[in-house]
Amino acid sequence: MEKIKRTLLFNASNAALVVTALTFATRGGFIAPWMEEFNLSATQVGWIVGTAFWGFTLAMVVLGPLVDLLGIGKVLTIAFISHILGLAMTIFAGGFWTLFFSTMLIGIANGSVEAACNPLITALYPKDKTTKLNLFHMWFPAGIVFGGLMVFFFD
Repeated sequence: MEKIKRTLLFNASNAALVVTALTFATRGGFIAPWMEEFNLSATQVGWIVGTAFWGFTLAMVVLGPLVDLLGIGKVLTIAFISHILGLAMTIFAGGFWTLFFSTMLIGIANGSVEAACNPLITALYPKDKTTKLNLFHMWFPAGIVFGGLMVFFFD
């Protein structure tokens, strides 16, 4: 039973990292349509896209050291809620500011996944940390490819 739970948690972490990568890839594909639909300048788009990295860094710097205090579950809850809110705000965006804050929320969600899943995996596999972390991080480029193909085919 213990092995099943460990495998389930590992696979859920991998799925969360794929979602993280998908958000990076698909947002990159939305830049041109956003510029046209919301009449955004290249500078505004730069600010919007940059907030994903601000949010990611913010979550890693703040939540990473606090993961032991808050608990992995709470940090993953922050990731989940931030992904949902960020996606909803993106879908119903009315312009620069909603895209700016939705992208920041997505960045916070993505950083929260990293802040929680890395220590989770090392706790699940204390004797096989490097292999499991490498397998986990393999899903990021896979998600980028999946997201890029989605944008390409559903453009």
